[in-house]
Amino acid sequence: MIPLPPGVRSLFLRLRSSDSYGPSKGPVLQNEATFGEKVELASVMQTLSSCRHGVGCREMNLVVLAARAFLSGGEDGCLQVALAQPVDWAAVERMAEQHSMMPPFAYALTRYGGDLVPREIRERLQQRLLLNSRTNLTWLQEWRRILLAFEAAGIPVISLKGPALASQAYRNIALREFCDLDLLIRPGEVRAAHDTLVREGYELRFSQAPGADAASLLSRNRQLEFVNHERGTLIDLHWGALHEMFSFQLSVDRLFRAAQVAECEGITFLSLSPEHLMLYLCAHGTKHCWLTLRDLCDGASYMRTATRELNWELCIREAEAANCELVLKHSLLLAQRVFGLELPSVMRNYCEDAKAQMVADAASSLLFRKDGGFGYREALLYHLAFIKDWRGRASFICKRVFFPEEPDWQELRLPRSLYFLYYAVRPVRLLVELFS
Repeated sequence: MIPLPPGVRSLFLRLRSSDSYGPSKGPVLQNEATFGEKVELASVMQTLSSCRHGVGCREMNLVVLAARAFLSGGEDGCLQVALAQPVDWAAVERMAEQHSMMPPFAYALTRYGGDLVPREIRERLQQRLLLNSRTNLTWLQEWRRILLAFEAAGIPVISLKGPALASQAYRNIALREFCDLDLLIRPGEVRAAHDTLVREGYELRFSQAPGADAASLLSRNRQLEFVNHERGTLIDLHWGALHEMFSFQLSVDRLFRAAQVAECEGITFLSLSPEHLMLYLCAHGTKHCWLTLRDLCDGASYMRTATRELNWELCIREAEAANCELVLKHSLLLAQRVFGLELPSVMRNYCEDAKAQMVADAASSLLFRKDGGFGYREALLYHLAFIKDWRGRASFICKRVFFPEEPDWQELRLPRSLYFLYYAVRPVRLLVELFS
């Protein structure tokens, strides 16, 4: 067992002195987002925009207000106003869990809620923070072990999310939950990386049909999931930042050329440059249709902690090179609306875009969905907004409907000679999902 670096075990103690966030002002998002009132909607967004949502329930609103207090260092007094009202604490905690926001939620309420938070609730939230810090200490140890293994194998690797992001965006790994390690390698290193993880006790999480080449099966998604059953740990091995079907892409070669050496609790690792990390967080949230509030909080928190490091002009140029302009614009607008973040002047001007406003409306409807989920159709319409021409949209739809993915292979195991049948299995599976 590799000993933890000195100082790691004091992480939880530093929670009390980890206020490193600047002030954030802006109106609390209370009402539903409105679509199409001032801007003529693009055709691919018209259907999605008819389904309007906002922070429509008291529980979600309280989670958002806690996040705002967390980001602003407690200067937004709206949290105290909300806490003065009757609170269904079980429902609020479930909402925080659903959006993977428990650590910042617990931190904000225990630090800024005062006597407005019942004693038993404060104690429970403090226990959650302590538990998360202990869990993340275990992840730190495994992260260090795997990085050393890749270094010994001569495989350069960039750490995405996980403890790296917790350190860079939150300045304390106890303040973010994560359940796996995300590692980015160059495409030519997939086989070597696979063998390295196998030597370290990992295996593919989802076994394929006999004789199948898992790397080729999952090449469009450009990632493989590995599990170590003995340690109870997961690793997502990426050789691309995003699924190849998306119109916005971050070049792996470009990411590695700009990568920087960083440090977290005595662990040295390779990180994305500040500009690429900002773009990656925006693209990741967009890819997953802002499935959780944490996706947005990651980017907002990084904006606060990396004020000096982030070169916004360079970020814009990198966004243009990666076809990520709309991804960046609407993500910043969404963070501004939800968390009241004050954007730098250069980005305020950059984001003054009618289509970006419209897509931010759509993203808000997905984030604050009333039923706790969204369907294949809503996600498809949202992603189509980022494609500039009809040929690209037709190609995207074709790939989404007919090109098999991991769920299709798991749903039905076919021998290699019958793999072509997956192109028929996928649309049938999607139709069943759509009408169910």
